[in-house]
Amino acid sequence: MSDDGSAGEDRSDGAEEAAAAVAADDAFAALGDETRLRTVRELAAADRPLGFTDLFERVVDDPSKPSAGFAYHLRKLNGRYVDTDDDGDYRLTFAGRQAARALAAGVYTERVDREPEPIDGDCPVCSAASLEARIADNHVAVACVDCGTELLALPFPPSGVRGRDTADVLAAFDAYHRARLRQLADGVCPDCAGRARGPIAFVEPTDLPDVEDGESRPVVAGACAECDFSIRVPVSVALADHPTVVAFLDERGVDARERPLWNLGPEWSEAVLSTDPPAVRVSVALAGATLRLLVGNGPTVVDAERVEAAGGRGASGDDAEDQDATAAGSS
Repeated sequence: MSDDGSAGEDRSDGAEEAAAAVAADDAFAALGDETRLRTVRELAAADRPLGFTDLFERVVDDPSKPSAGFAYHLRKLNGRYVDTDDDGDYRLTFAGRQAARALAAGVYTERVDREPEPIDGDCPVCSAASLEARIADNHVAVACVDCGTELLALPFPPSGVRGRDTADVLAAFDAYHRARLRQLADGVCPDCAGRARGPIAFVEPTDLPDVEDGESRPVVAGACAECDFSIRVPVSVALADHPTVVAFLDERGVDARERPLWNLGPEWSEAVLSTDPPAVRVSVALAGATLRLLVGNGPTVVDAERVEAAGGRGASGDDAEDQDATAAGSS
């Protein structure tokens, strides 16, 4: 053992991890029965706590059966997923609500796949009007058929697809991940509310036809310190709802929400200034002015400046001085 007692700390940490694993096993095992799952669903659907008899009649197909078996299953849920109020009626705990929501969303029970479908918009890489959306294994992806670039691919719960056509799915997908990226920027995990961060990483975008071998592209690689949440998106995408960007676009009559995350528009560009420490300049050129954001880990906007184009040029998406790369890439 070292002088500072680190070996003892390691044993303690190992024991705590083992205890946590056992507790997690017990928690999932408690839901491993159809009667218990139905109990959770019925309590979630009720607008008030339910007494034993009322709950029994809602859950059990044949209420004429003895209630002892149901009472056994209820005891397995009690204290973890189910609690009782002062009147002795049953209600869901926080964990029970979370389990009920996961069941309703189909996270553990449904796999959604749909055939690719053409969608509106020009590819930001090759300008072809050949974008398509596909849904596979509860992931939504938007890609260009002509150049093969996958613009964005991120997970999406089955409930987000249920009852929606492709256009509505994409609108919900865009809103869903905008909200999650805003939480990440605030240092909050969108899955568990734990501590999250979004450092800039550099990846090889092998599916981008305009990138030479060995050239990497910056992405925000979000991760949570508490759970296994992770996400990778282009730096520009992570800044789509930044207040400075939203204000800049709004002043020029553009609603930032009308630009989907997979296709922010030709006005956006990126340039890598440094890899160690990571620093990326994101530019938005519109209506004779360019907004330049200096972005570091976080993602954090370290500095922002507006540059008026010489001679009052209109927006083209090109920054001749910087020769920034178009802000499109695989997530």
